[in-house]
Amino acid sequence: MKPVHLLLLGWLGTAVAQTAVPSQPIDLPTVLKLAGAESVEVRLAEEKLREAQALEDGTLWLMFPTLSPGVGYRAHAGRTQTVTGPVLDVDKQSLGAGATLQLQLEIGESLYRRLAAQQVAVAAGHGLTAQRLRSVHEATDAYFDLLRAELGLKLREQAVQLARDYHGQVSRGVLAGIAAKGDEYRAFAQLNRTEVSLRQAEENRSKEATRLAQLLRLHIDGRLRPATAQAALLTFTEKDAPLDQLVQKALARRPEIAENEALTEAAGREVDGARYAPLYPTLGVQAFAGGLGGSTGSARRDYASSNDTSVTLSWKIGAGGLFDGSRQETAEARERQTRLRGTRTREAVTRQVVDAQAEVCTLLAQLELLRQGVTASEAGLELALRRKEFAVGVVLEAVQAQQDAVQAKLDYLSTLTAANKAQYRLRAALGD
Repeated sequence: MKPVHLLLLGWLGTAVAQTAVPSQPIDLPTVLKLAGAESVEVRLAEEKLREAQALEDGTLWLMFPTLSPGVGYRAHAGRTQTVTGPVLDVDKQSLGAGATLQLQLEIGESLYRRLAAQQVAVAAGHGLTAQRLRSVHEATDAYFDLLRAELGLKLREQAVQLARDYHGQVSRGVLAGIAAKGDEYRAFAQLNRTEVSLRQAEENRSKEATRLAQLLRLHIDGRLRPATAQAALLTFTEKDAPLDQLVQKALARRPEIAENEALTEAAGREVDGARYAPLYPTLGVQAFAGGLGGSTGSARRDYASSNDTSVTLSWKIGAGGLFDGSRQETAEARERQTRLRGTRTREAVTRQVVDAQAEVCTLLAQLELLRQGVTASEAGLELALRRKEFAVGVVLEAVQAQQDAVQAKLDYLSTLTAANKAQYRLRAALGD
């Protein structure tokens, strides 16, 4: 019995069919590389990571004072009240120049906000990894669909050629008086059906090429073609491992789970902030160093150095501060929601692994049955075409045998593609 890949090569050939549109060959390694770097979704995830890292850096800068250099000029004319009480008519000017160093630090808020921001940035990093895996998986599926469409087109081209040859043979039999005109009509109807199927296959290949090009951010013109036209079954060892072992591996490696764990940690820091941050005082520091001058009618007179310093410690009572129970309840509710989402993610990952392994095993079993069907249909078609007489039953037999052979090969090709996609799906479910 021939190996599967050799059997496939027998009816598919070894090169992609030439078309009117110049082809742009692409192979699976190139697809994997481009999908992990050029995908729009990956770019968005990268920007989310940069945003989270910038917010983390921002929480650090809140702990440092700000320096505000500047110059101030003030002029007053008219009534004003002195410190001791009397109201006078005064015309005066003043000029001040220097720098103010100011710090308004909510110690507890800044501490817990930074701890939460660090975990959010960690979660964004895991989210980027998860998106890369999703994009690679989606592009891999699209590549296999394009390969199936390309090979299906080859099969239909061969079917058209076979139907055309058979129609010509029957037509010559009619002219020779050894075949009925009805047989020619039946052979022509079969040729017509195969030609329509060929046009549909061409359209399908174009659609799959544009879908893959869109995912890889290549020029969308329908020119992408698989670099190889060989249909080979991929084999990964993961399908043979015990199910419990695969589930544990997925739970330990999937970036979505790590992302949710980091978000849960961030939510826990927000709960701590709601509980304990109001206990910390707010530190206020303001220091001015520069010069000040001025008098009646002049801003420059008596100009000399001027320095001011103030330090305060304060606590906030009320909304957002001490005794604000609603803030703590809100933070705790958010933490519970995050934990529930984590539970849902773990359950989804477990189901993905179970379903993927079951699908792989089922498709591989189907593939062996379909391979036997291909062998039988090919043998039946060969016997039908060797018949020389042109009785009605023989013509119908040949037409039906051709239909059966083409359909058997298409079914095998579809199942082979589905098996390859399922094995990649299993690897994606394991976090590979």
